[in-house]
Amino acid sequence: MLDAGVNDAASARIDGFPYLRANRWLAYLQTATATDAQQEQWLRLAGNEAITALTLELKQLDPIHPLLTVTSDWRQRLQQCVDTLVSLSGFPGVPSIDIADNYSTRNRVLGLYKITQLLARPSMNTYRDDMAKRFKRPFRLPIRHYVPEPFRGTPPPPEMLSRNPLDVPSPSYGAGQALLSHYAPVLSVANTLTYNQPGAVTRDAENIRVDYSQPTAYSWLSWTHFRGHNLLQLNYQFWFSERPKKGSMDLYGGDLDSIIWRVTLKPDGQVLMYDSIHGCGCYHKTYRVANGLVPANDGPAAAVQYPSPVPNARSNRVSLIVEPDTHYIVRVEKFVPGQHMERYQLSDANALRAMPVGDGFKSIYRNDGLIPQSARRERLILWPLGVPSAGAMRQPGTHAIAFIGRQHFDSPTLLNSLFKN
Repeated sequence: MLDAGVNDAASARIDGFPYLRANRWLAYLQTATATDAQQEQWLRLAGNEAITALTLELKQLDPIHPLLTVTSDWRQRLQQCVDTLVSLSGFPGVPSIDIADNYSTRNRVLGLYKITQLLARPSMNTYRDDMAKRFKRPFRLPIRHYVPEPFRGTPPPPEMLSRNPLDVPSPSYGAGQALLSHYAPVLSVANTLTYNQPGAVTRDAENIRVDYSQPTAYSWLSWTHFRGHNLLQLNYQFWFSERPKKGSMDLYGGDLDSIIWRVTLKPDGQVLMYDSIHGCGCYHKTYRVANGLVPANDGPAAAVQYPSPVPNARSNRVSLIVEPDTHYIVRVEKFVPGQHMERYQLSDANALRAMPVGDGFKSIYRNDGLIPQSARRERLILWPLGVPSAGAMRQPGTHAIAFIGRQHFDSPTLLNSLFKN
């Protein structure tokens, strides 16, 4: 696919093993395998990751490409091929996986990072103070609530889904959908201008748009390791058509905007904590349930901490109150059903990696994971800090979340750096 100019940035190829791929989570798990059963499970997981990526990449090839015209049942044959190769593989032969980070070392060298990061620290502290104030200042009451489809029943706790050699919560498709539905947040907005309404992502050959007439949250599962446990995470991304510019010199406005809300579950299904970022990787915030989590540090590279405990979505639907235009989350509260509610649908985030365009398919993300259409002017100032095109929307798995130091939203050990053990 690389020769055809198609590459999906969510996972990395493994030299010598074209039927395996890995993300940061699988790279971490590779170091934790010891028994034969664990190694076999890891190979299956890496094979499944490859099948997902290869399927999405193959769909983006021209419909008359030889790889696709040879057989009409290429998906089934791909599955059979990968399954066979995985069964014949030996784990010791797989090289140690090192996932490249999403920072530009070149930019940091050219931008004299050792100096510019010192100059940037006062600005980062000002940003943190401003975000903390937004949590406390009066806010406009929501006038519309986007509510997920109702879920009946109780989804299985992750510990029931972890009975496998690697102790990784592994929901079936049905169990995964039940979990995503049960913990899904309400998005509460105080302004119904079109760019403050979440919608479905669409695209044509040139442009990506957000159709606010179809309220949607794009969801996926992820995992983290914290205090000796492999924990399941539920991710929800809401897209907006733009962040409106506040004048000709606005650094942060531009086409497309989104927020990602992540729920980290304890083994028993209670919520450990929440965190959020915008689709650019900026504005990382953490929200604690009353569970004793203590922040590890409060420096300019740390996440912004929500000041008070928030509801546990295991037993209470959570409302995210979003500030108009900036789409900052300014309150997290227990949702009380009332007037002006509108349903949103949950969609698989993988759909954005190969969307119908004309007679074929195309990802909304460039091969490096970026969406160039969403570029912001702040990139012209922040480039020495090493985040490529700061402010632009980017693909899950490529979110750098710190301008000082190096940290990623999908780092398997992120929570260990955020909270004291």
